[in-house]
Amino acid sequence: MTNPFQVRWLEGWTFEVMLMEGKVQVEAKGFGIKLRTPVHPGETPQAAADRLVLAEDRRRRSLYQAWRRSRNETGLSASVDGSADNPIHPASLVIVPPQLLAA
Repeated sequence: MTNPFQVRWLEGWTFEVMLMEGKVQVEAKGFGIKLRTPVHPGETPQAAADRLVLAEDRRRRSLYQAWRRSRNETGLSASVDGSADNPIHPASLVIVPPQLLAA
């Protein structure tokens, strides 16, 4: 019997199992980043890949929620120099150059 369900959890990622620094590691590439984690004793490479992608997904969701909260607290037109054409949050940890915002 085949499973009719398909989980798209790892879509967009490619994985490679490698021996590095004396340990078996799983390397994930996708969405412009490269992540690596060791395979723990008793863990399969598939479980390590799942753990790695889940941790990255949680981190990205947390950063996105923090960004949304900061936008809601200060309003959409908050800026560093007070001008309406510079929509950068004053407490932002990531500064995006204005030419990238216009693109």
